[in-house]
Amino acid sequence: MAERYYAYAIGRIRILETKLLPASFFERLLKTTSVQETLRLLAETDYSSEALAVDYEQAFEEELEGVYRFLRGLTNDAPELLVFLHRWDVHNLKLLVVADGRGQPSRLGVIPFTALKQMVAAGDYAGLPQELAATLAHLPESGPERAAALDRAYYRYGQRILGKGPALLRDYWQARRDLLNLLLFLRLRKKGVPVQEFTRFMVEPGVIDRNNWLAQYAETQPQLTKLLEVTPYRNLGLGDEEMRTALPAVERAIDNLLLETIAPAKSIPLGIEPLIGYLLAKEREILNLRLVITGKLNKLPEETVRRRLRNVYF
Repeated sequence: MAERYYAYAIGRIRILETKLLPASFFERLLKTTSVQETLRLLAETDYSSEALAVDYEQAFEEELEGVYRFLRGLTNDAPELLVFLHRWDVHNLKLLVVADGRGQPSRLGVIPFTALKQMVAAGDYAGLPQELAATLAHLPESGPERAAALDRAYYRYGQRILGKGPALLRDYWQARRDLLNLLLFLRLRKKGVPVQEFTRFMVEPGVIDRNNWLAQYAETQPQLTKLLEVTPYRNLGLGDEEMRTALPAVERAIDNLLLETIAPAKSIPLGIEPLIGYLLAKEREILNLRLVITGKLNKLPEETVRRRLRNVYF
């Protein structure tokens, strides 16, 4: 996109950034005593009160759908933006080739679910990124391996596009890959599966060498803090014992670190980075809203829900 168009787009984004829900608003939501009160308070914002009253999950999906449509229009489907939207297509592809069509498809992808279904039936993947198309043409036999193959293809696709883009997006995508491997490491170690399984599921590493991951996996007591201390992830804020025993805390710390990685987009005057930053900020906002509402539905203590909330963009 030409810089003059980015100038206009960023002007629009700066206005929308002022409407993102601040941390203080989530504190107000935590103080509500029922789901109904939570939704009433949320209806005072730009979220539709009518949609929230009918089905808050559908309201959130419609909100994201509107954001994606808006950003696609602003950028004329910039390749960097589509990387972040194609993850919903990967979700839908997994439903088709791993779960035999069972599950709830997302309508947030670049390609409608019905079109993806026709692609899979015909074996014609021309409309997909080349990495996904090649993987679908030579899928492994088992369901878990198919899902892992699609994940690896998705991250290779993202690296191809973002690896030649702005430095901030390159760094963010690199962090996404490394921190996903960290989560896979911890989940598979907790299940006691052999290192060969980790090899099959991990995505292409970023700054942490593949051999270093495998060497740590083979250790009786992995020293992950030592592995991370020479990387951009040294401030994850978790010790080895906490990483082994408290996966929800790890997931929260990773989410916060990723948002911190993209946060400099707020001060970039010209480029696509502020638009990607806003997209990720909006996704984070809706994740936090879901956490609050789910906590209210399950009558969880206020402090329990607070510990689950992720940091916000502003």
